[in-house]
Amino acid sequence: MMKPADGVEMTHRQCWECLKRRLVCDYTLPHCKKCAKNGKECPGYDEQKPLQWVEPGRVTSRRRRKKEGLDKDAGISANSSKYRARQGFHTRYATHAPTALDNCRKMRDLSEYSAFLLQLLEHADDDTSYSDSNGSEIGQSNTEFAENGKKPPQFENSVHTLSEDYVQAFTTAQSGDDMDQYFDLGDREMMELMVSQRLQNEARKMLKREKDPLVGLERMLRYMKLEDLPRYDLKSEPTSEVVQSVQYFNQRVYPDLINDMAPNPHITVLPVTALHLLPPAIHHNLVSFSLSHFIHSLPAGTGKSVVAGSWPKIYHHRGAAIRELSYKISQDKTRASDGTITSVLMLLCIELQAQAPTNWRTHADGLMRLFELRGGMMNLYRTSRHLRPSIVLFVLVVIFANGTSPATNQFMLNASLDEHIADVTEMYGELFPHCLCPPLLYYETLRINYLRHEASQLLSEMTDTAELSLEAGELLTRIEAFSPRDWAQPGANFDDWLTIGTVFKSCTAVYCIMSLQSLTILPNTSRMNEVLVAHADCLLLHLKAAFASKRLRRFLAWPLVVAGVEAAYRGQGARAWIEDAQDELSRFTGTNCPLKVRAMLRMYWYKEEPGWEECFNRPYAFLF
Repeated sequence: MMKPADGVEMTHRQCWECLKRRLVCDYTLPHCKKCAKNGKECPGYDEQKPLQWVEPGRVTSRRRRKKEGLDKDAGISANSSKYRARQGFHTRYATHAPTALDNCRKMRDLSEYSAFLLQLLEHADDDTSYSDSNGSEIGQSNTEFAENGKKPPQFENSVHTLSEDYVQAFTTAQSGDDMDQYFDLGDREMMELMVSQRLQNEARKMLKREKDPLVGLERMLRYMKLEDLPRYDLKSEPTSEVVQSVQYFNQRVYPDLINDMAPNPHITVLPVTALHLLPPAIHHNLVSFSLSHFIHSLPAGTGKSVVAGSWPKIYHHRGAAIRELSYKISQDKTRASDGTITSVLMLLCIELQAQAPTNWRTHADGLMRLFELRGGMMNLYRTSRHLRPSIVLFVLVVIFANGTSPATNQFMLNASLDEHIADVTEMYGELFPHCLCPPLLYYETLRINYLRHEASQLLSEMTDTAELSLEAGELLTRIEAFSPRDWAQPGANFDDWLTIGTVFKSCTAVYCIMSLQSLTILPNTSRMNEVLVAHADCLLLHLKAAFASKRLRRFLAWPLVVAGVEAAYRGQGARAWIEDAQDELSRFTGTNCPLKVRAMLRMYWYKEEPGWEECFNRPYAFLF
C-alpha cells in the first residue's frame, strides 16, 4: 500500500467495478472515487469478488458456446452430422397440437419432391427420363416425354399409388425393428458399394425387387450427385431434430389434412427415407416448420416456459437454411436445381410465419430469377411435374399478396392479364384444394388486382380513368350475378359448398368495391355504399357460420382479412369477433399469419381512416 503526498491511501489493485467495466481505476481507499463519480457502488479491492444481490429471474452470465473441435464425450467433430444430430429435438410434439392446412402448403411441395425422388427407385426398370437443372438426362431413357412436355404414361396415375406407398412406408417406419431398414435404404456409402462391386443380390434385398435393382441405385446416386447432396449420418441418432420433425408432421399435421370436399393430391405422408435424399436447407426448414407449428398450436394461456427453448432453435435453423441456400445459389451446378427451388419456396413460407416483419419480396424476386434460368415458371410447371406443388403455392401466395399490397406496388407474374388468367386457369385444379374459391370469383379477384395496378398508373400520370370505371362496373355486375346455389355441388356436403360459395361471393364483392373506391374507380355514392353494406353484412353472417365448421375454418383466412378491412365502418362488436377469430385460427392452423393480420388490423382501426389503400400502406403477404 502506498500513500501519496496528500496523505490519501492507495492500492495497486483495481476495484471490481472498474475491472468489470474495463476502466482505469484511481486505486483510492477505502473506495474508488471513479465509481462514486459514475453513480456506482464500489465493491472494493478484496482478492475475491464480493457477493452481489441479483433480482429474481435476472441472468447475469451465460455459458459460452462450445468451440468447434472435438466433443469430449463422443470424440467427434462439432461440425459433423453425428454431433449435430446429438443436439436433440428437446421440444417434443404435444398430444394436443391441432393440424394446419396452411402449414401443409409449405410441406406438400416437400412431399411431392420426395415422391419424385422415390420414383427414381420405383420406376428404375422403366424407360423413363429425368433431367437436372441444366436439362441433362438422369439415367438411360428416351427423351420424347421431356421434349414434348408430356408425362410418361406410367406416371399418369402415380399420385394415388405413391400416396399408398407413403402410408405403407410410414407404417413400417413406426415399428422400431424396421427403422434401420429405412436408414439403410438411404445409406449412400452402402449404395455406392453395391453399385461399384455390382452386388446384385444385396441390392435386390435392399430394394426388395428382382428386376435390375442396381439400375435404381445408379439413378439415385446420379441424382444425389447432381444435387450435390452431402453424406448424412442420421442412422447414428434416430432421435435427431430432423427425424422428429418428420414424425411430428406425419403424426400431428397430416392426419387432419385429408379433406373429402376437395382432396389434395399433393398432400402425402413424408417417409423418413426421403431425408437422405433432400438438401440440408430442406432439413433445416423442416425443423423450423415443426417448431413453429408446435408453438402456435398451443392452447391459450400456456406458460412461456413451454416454448422458451424453441425460438432459439427456430432462429438457428432459419440461419442455417439461409447460409446453405446462399452457398447453393453461388454454385453454377446447383443454382437452379430442383432442390434449390424447393428450398427457397419453403424458406419463403417460413419467413411469412416469422413474428418480425420480413421482406418477402426478396424471396419472391429470387424465385422468379430461378424460374427464368429454367425457361420460365410455366415452362417449368409443364415439364417438371414434381415441382408443380411449389409453383402452385408460389402463385397462391402472390395472388393474395397483391390484394394486401398497395396498388402502386404489385408483384406481376405476367405482362398481361389475359396471359395471367390463362396460366392460372391451367393450374386452377391444383389451386382449388388450397382455397375452395369458386373459379369465376377467383378469376375476378385477378382482374381486380390488375385493375388496381392499371388505375394507379393512370392516376400517377393524371390520365382519364373513365374506361376503367366502366370495366369496374361490369366486373361488379358479374360478381353479383354469381349464384352460389348453382355452383354448390349436390350431395352430403351441399350445405358446406353453399356456405363457402356465399362467403367468397360477398368477400369478392367487398374487396372489389372497397379497393376500387379507394382509387376513385368506383364512385363513393350512397347507392354504392348501400351495396357495400349489404355484401358486408352477408359476409359477416355467413363467415360466422363457416367459422363454426372445422372443415371450412382453415379456408377463411382471406375472407377474414376482407371483413376486417370493412370493419373499420363497424362497431367494437364486429371488430372483437374478428380479433377472436384470428386468434383461434392461429391455434387451429398452427401458424403465425392470423396474428400478424390481427396486429395489422388493430393499427388500421386505430387510425380511424377507412379505406383499402389506407389499410395496406406497404406490401403485406400472408400464407392463406
